[in-house]
Amino acid sequence: MQTFDAIVIGSGQAGTPLSKKLAKAGLKTALIEKRWVGGTCINDGCTPTKAMVASARLAHLARTSEKLGIRTGEVLVDLPAIIDRKNDIVSMFRGGSRKGLEKTENLSLIFGNARFTGNKKLSVTLENGQEQTLSAELIFINTGEAPFIPPIEGLKDIPYLTSTTLLDLTEIPDHLLIAGGGYIGLEFGQMFRRFGSKVTIIEKGEHLLPKED
Repeated sequence: MQTFDAIVIGSGQAGTPLSKKLAKAGLKTALIEKRWVGGTCINDGCTPTKAMVASARLAHLARTSEKLGIRTGEVLVDLPAIIDRKNDIVSMFRGGSRKGLEKTENLSLIFGNARFTGNKKLSVTLENGQEQTLSAELIFINTGEAPFIPPIEGLKDIPYLTSTTLLDLTEIPDHLLIAGGGYIGLEFGQMFRRFGSKVTIIEKGEHLLPKED
């Protein structure tokens, strides 16, 4: 068993700076991540979507530039190239975050899936399948988010997309149906409409953005 002063589970936008602060304060710290450094924001949220939104905005500006006296001709959207650019940006952000963690003294970055086995004790299934046992007086859980799959009849029987898998789509759908009119649904709706898809958004509430002011 390895003993630490503090363990942080999850390297998202809270876990990464927290683990570095703890380590720099002199605490022997472990940061456990089961997938990629950076959490939702860098890998599945803000960073990739904003990269793709920038491409969608440029397509929109090119199509509407004639209103300002600029004729650009036919606008073609190369979605695989957009995805490649997005992936390069994500890799750069993820790599930079990982290097920052690996350079921090008193901080051990461990890739694996953690579970509690007792009071202040964890077992981590490492990437190679081996088990590592850890303990610490302080344990922080920063396990992030996953797309909510609504209980729609028949949904499990079809190859549906989520806000994560949609980020790797390489063909522009003729018609994209989005279940949910929150800010994520609207962001993807605007993006793919500007890429050239017909978009239908279904919201069960009384209006769009039901959780926003």
